[in-house]
Amino acid sequence: MDVNQKELAAILGITDRRIRQLKNEFGLFSKGMTEGKKVKNYCLEKCVPEYINYKLEAEVQQGTNCIKEKEQAEHEQIKKKISILKLRKLKRELHEADDVEEFLTDMLVNFKNRLLSVPQKVAPLIVSEDDVNVILDVLEKEIFQTLEELSEYDPLKIDKESTSQILEEMEDEEDDEGG
Repeated sequence: MDVNQKELAAILGITDRRIRQLKNEFGLFSKGMTEGKKVKNYCLEKCVPEYINYKLEAEVQQGTNCIKEKEQAEHEQIKKKISILKLRKLKRELHEADDVEEFLTDMLVNFKNRLLSVPQKVAPLIVSEDDVNVILDVLEKEIFQTLEELSEYDPLKIDKESTSQILEEMEDEEDDEGG
């Protein structure tokens, strides 16, 4: 079935100008043209599938661009989170789990040993005492000294890595990303 440019535009839901534009820019509808006496007509059976294919390709291309942009945005978000974590690590607000586990294990082993040594330390001091208050004071003093060890948190003791090592790692990673 042959139709003119205006009818083809109405069928496809676009303007006549867009028909001309698609024909000139993308070569659409050229194969579907039939030359009559003075009027150029379009073969509807060829033009409609051609236009549908053009729209599908444009949609797929746009979808591919959207997916790529989304992935790039997600990648940038991940890089931002990693940078924040590294900054917190530099500020000693964040520690490696292995380092914390090792630090706590050492601290608790030392604490256990100190607690177990309290009776041997205190026994000679209180063996000759009859006054309960003096015995309590000696015991209390020794227990507070032992507990004092638990309150000594030092972030520098937890981290095995120094600040310079962390900065070197960050520079190496930046070099790897850049090259």
